[in-house]
Amino acid sequence: MFHFLLLLVLPTPAATDALDRLAAALRGAAAWQAAFVQKYTPEGFQSGTTEKGTLTLSPPSHLRFDYTSGAPRVFASDGSVGRLVDPGAGSCEAVRLDAGAWGRLPLAAALDPPAARRAFPVDSSGQTLRLIPKDPTPELAEITIDLEADGLPTGLTVRDASGNRNEFVFTGWKSKATPLPSFFRPSLAGAPPCVPEE
Repeated sequence: MFHFLLLLVLPTPAATDALDRLAAALRGAAAWQAAFVQKYTPEGFQSGTTEKGTLTLSPPSHLRFDYTSGAPRVFASDGSVGRLVDPGAGSCEAVRLDAGAWGRLPLAAALDPPAARRAFPVDSSGQTLRLIPKDPTPELAEITIDLEADGLPTGLTVRDASGNRNEFVFTGWKSKATPLPSFFRPSLAGAPPCVPEE
């Protein structure tokens, strides 16, 4: 599931303005919230699975996806640990995020363009950023980000090495007060946040 939540950002000089505009837009409020629709389409298929939910993002390093369609689940990161909590299954998974892993999470690297530029070249065309990792992995071959005129993202598509597509559409961006740190460290009811296996 974590590889479906990948994102990286890195430009050549032509992409610098668009990337910086995206980063500035996301840093323009203490926190942001938007609705999202996520569609996963396997290579060779015209349709796939669709899920919905709410994204909360708080610069410089906090994000949370609350999945509300189907079985409710939460994926969140406090910048150092990513957690996937599935109350229905009674499970909580935690992964420590090094700089590379953090930079591949959706919208994370956009908050730190210089760090992103050291790892991922980017091409810019109009309101679209195309991000191709210098060292592709099976989970990640390309990312595209579509921007509104104000710099906020409207769409994000992740394509893996097999051609599978994971697409996010974001709507209704609203600025918010900063959530408590615990909001980005979700846990099962009555239990402390799970921790990565060392």
